[in-house]
Amino acid sequence: MTAQSVHVPNAMQHYDSQTDLALQQFKGRLSENRAARAQEMCERASEMAQQRLAAILSGGQLRPTGAPVGAGQAGGHLLAEEGAEDPEHPVSNCAGQPLQLQHALAGLVDRDGLDAMVSALTDGGRDSDVRRLTELRHETVSSEWLWALDPRAPASLEPDAHVAAVRLRLGASFATEPLLCRACRGTLDPSGYHAFCCAPGESTRGHNDVRDCLFDLARLADSTAEREVLGLLDAAPGLRPADVLTSAASPGLTSALDVGVASPDAANAGADCAEAMRVRKRATYARFLPALLAEGVEYRPLVWSCWGREHPDTTAALTQLARQAARRRGASDYRPLLRRARARIGAAIARRAAGMLRACMPTQLRE
Repeated sequence: MTAQSVHVPNAMQHYDSQTDLALQQFKGRLSENRAARAQEMCERASEMAQQRLAAILSGGQLRPTGAPVGAGQAGGHLLAEEGAEDPEHPVSNCAGQPLQLQHALAGLVDRDGLDAMVSALTDGGRDSDVRRLTELRHETVSSEWLWALDPRAPASLEPDAHVAAVRLRLGASFATEPLLCRACRGTLDPSGYHAFCCAPGESTRGHNDVRDCLFDLARLADSTAEREVLGLLDAAPGLRPADVLTSAASPGLTSALDVGVASPDAANAGADCAEAMRVRKRATYARFLPALLAEGVEYRPLVWSCWGREHPDTTAALTQLARQAARRRGASDYRPLLRRARARIGAAIARRAAGMLRACMPTQLRE
């Protein structure tokens, strides 16, 4: 406006005061901690905007050009990750886009709303729904299968399974009253949470799908990785503690990775269903662990919750496998491999949930 000889007295001061007022009103809707976080975000965004403006005015570049061609990084930004074009997709972080700050602030509002929902459910005694939301909001849960509508996508679900998995995720009821479980003749609650503790056939099938996803990642890191290995100990030739046997998960050791999927609604779930299953699995093989370790084999349970949350040991193992796989492939960043593995595992767990529910539903309601 100044360039066009249009003078607006105190224009910037007026703009800043309006912006400050809007920020204060926005912060008033948030909890104290998130209001402070919003303030930090806006201050940081203001600093970055000033830096970008200074760079533009000085004729400089807005971002580093990256490593030289010889380092293999010149094409790193030529193709974005699949899903990055969708601002709501989990892989999209809106980096470098005008909506980056808005995206972050909206996340604060969403998390505050989720806290309020959990509080209301807790007050209403809906413990299973509280556990569902607590599990789903964990950072290790992959939700990419929600976007994988193309049947050719690695993380896609069959249409019926996709609908059932979405309903389970939302906590939508499948009936208006408890039903007779077709698998165990027990009581199937309207939300279907009973199914996560039932349907052994579908549970095993889903376990094997998760195992196969883990094996595929292990093979990228270790070409000698094996599935369902027998004969690790001469004293117990029928022992099969390894769903996946690989030397890439722990430096200097061969790891017997034992997959488990646990429900927070199970009777023995405790405060952390994944940790409870990990402890049970180690107790099952406790008398064999010294002999396995003497053979250079580390027994390592890898447990997910039925909603997709990883146990910390599982996260560490997946990260190590992805790092090793990236090194073998000559990639500088292991995170895309880790994300894709998590996406496939998340889809397998969602498919397992849908299958278990279908196995428990009365025949007339399955169609």
